[in-house]
Amino acid sequence: MDKQNYLLKFAQGVSANSLDPCQFDIQVPRTFARHKLTGLSPGLMAACATLTSESATEERLVGIVSAVDGPSGIAHFYYYLQMFAKRQMLAYSINADGAPWATIQPISNQFRFEPRAFDPQKRFMLSRFAFIHREAEEMVLESPLCHGKIIMHSAYAASVVSAMATQHSADSLELILPSIPQAVAGLFLGMLVAGGFADEVQSGLQEPEESLAQRHWSFHELLFHARSRSGRHANPSGGTYRFLRRIEPLPLVKKIESAEVIDLFRPDMDALTREDELPFSLVMEERASVREYSDRSIDARQLGEFLYRTARIKQKISTEHQDVSQRIYPAGGAIYELELYLTIHACEGVPRGFYHYCPDLHRLEKIEVADEPLEALLRDARSASGLDGNPQVLITISARFERLFWKYESIAYSLMLKNVGTLFQTMYLVATAMDLAPCALGGGDSDLFTRVAGTDYLKESSVGEFMLGRKRIG
Repeated sequence: MDKQNYLLKFAQGVSANSLDPCQFDIQVPRTFARHKLTGLSPGLMAACATLTSESATEERLVGIVSAVDGPSGIAHFYYYLQMFAKRQMLAYSINADGAPWATIQPISNQFRFEPRAFDPQKRFMLSRFAFIHREAEEMVLESPLCHGKIIMHSAYAASVVSAMATQHSADSLELILPSIPQAVAGLFLGMLVAGGFADEVQSGLQEPEESLAQRHWSFHELLFHARSRSGRHANPSGGTYRFLRRIEPLPLVKKIESAEVIDLFRPDMDALTREDELPFSLVMEERASVREYSDRSIDARQLGEFLYRTARIKQKISTEHQDVSQRIYPAGGAIYELELYLTIHACEGVPRGFYHYCPDLHRLEKIEVADEPLEALLRDARSASGLDGNPQVLITISARFERLFWKYESIAYSLMLKNVGTLFQTMYLVATAMDLAPCALGGGDSDLFTRVAGTDYLKESSVGEFMLGRKRIG
């Protein structure tokens, strides 16, 4: 599967322009790199123009250069071709009957495409991390293990990928897919292997061997890790404000229409600063998950102080793009997409029920919920925590995703989980300082939450759960 059998072209997004008869300006937006190639011979200029406008084999490009510059120009051509490859400027394609079949594109600066010839009877299998999705009007094969992506221009390419769910050799592919030319199937298998999408299956094994480290990863966790960090994708990343002037951002504070609100106790923070008995170092050392409660429940004053010290809005800030705020815990971009909902099972001074916490007005806003859904939330918390009875207060943390996604790309969900972590730690430290019983949960049912809260799963659903109660003494 020699690389010379593939068609070459400047990769998607790479722009190349002729500035004068001997200079080419090449820009690679993915890496923000710009290359000015000066003093090029006419043959090299012609080869660059070909790479810009169409796909061509290495042999054809050599012919273009040698026809203009003579044999002496070939060495210069290979110098630049190697430079293009090392700087991830090239895409490699397969054509069948004059029509595009599949193209592998670089998506990271670690991309290398170095296909090797292999025994046509050697068996390979698709990686369990490979996945297909739609981009515009084409199907794309990607994997968090790979530094390139394969655009499948033909449905036949997708049929080969589907077949590779079981182990196959180039010869066996020819038998089960007789409508695909053997040379094309072999080239595509070579592309899958060289790109890291398929692995060799050793004789006697059912699937490819994986390293010990790789075996620890599940598909969705590795994909999330790769796509929310830089390095293995070419997607826009960070605060791009992609919906600016297209969609209005969500408001800073979520408005709940409630017939019943409970104004919460507001502690004197200056007094607390002076009079808190526990030193910060001791609070840090004593922080722990506590799942045992006093026979007497937490009360409204304690709950109000806890929420005031962990989640209230301290200051609203208007910016050019969207309203942000300053709160107790840090959050990416000061956007604060997280919302708190309280399932009150036992709290002196607060009736049992389901409430939304308003961080602006520091109050609980009751949401009318039947008893059975309320019990379902508590049962879910019991199951996640191993409690025999209900938590006194269950705090469900939801995210208004659109508020964060409006500004950030690629890193948004990862950023949101970090925000949950900082809120968890803030809750733990405040609860410890107040001698309460805190416990974050490892998981929860987001669909259950949306049914209870009446939200849309894709717009706002739960991303964290935290139990709180009065600590048992002794």
